[in-house]
This record gives sequence, structure tokens and C-alpha cells, in this order.
Amino acid sequence: MQQHSGQHLITAVADHLFEMKTTSWCLGRFRSIIELDSPSVTAEQVAAIEQNVNEKIRDRLPVNVRELSLDDPEVEQRWPGRGKHSGLGSGRHCARRG
Repeated sequence: MQQHSGQHLITAVADHLFEMKTTSWCLGRFRSIIELDSPSVTAEQVAAIEQNVNEKIRDRLPVNVRELSLDDPEVEQRWPGRGKHSGLGSGRHCARRG
């Protein structure tokens, strides 16, 4: 959950600062990858994202987690194709203020 929460935080900051959307991600045992929809990412942009993410971590804002039934209409709205016919058991929505 720690790496997954970190991925969401990096994704949100990259989008907020530079309008870079995450196109894919992989959280591996030894290395994690986040692919951004940008032809290139400069060292300055990486440093700005890292600084902003670290500030948000130091702020220690709570992460609110809600378990959603796949019958809940919000699941299809948030994650198209992951509703009750997806074969998955449930959906989890994590939100962080700030």
C-alpha cells in the first residue's frame, strides 16, 4: 500500500504542476516505474515533482480509504470496466487532502 499510495501522490503532483497524465505504472519488488504522457521530462521537472511530493509527505495529511462494492455506480464512474461484471471482488478508493 505504501508504494501504491506513493504512485498516486506522484501522479497527482505531476498532473497538478505540469499537466502530465500517468499513462501506465508498474510497482515492482525492486523498482517502480511511472510513465507520464510527455515527450520528455526535464531534470528540473523531476526535482520539482520530488520536492512537492516530499512536502506533502512531511505534511502528514491523512489518507482516507473507502471500500466500494462493485455494484456501486461510483465504481464504474471512477474506473470504467471495473464494475460488477469485471470478476473483481471490490474497489478501493483512497483520497488524500491537499
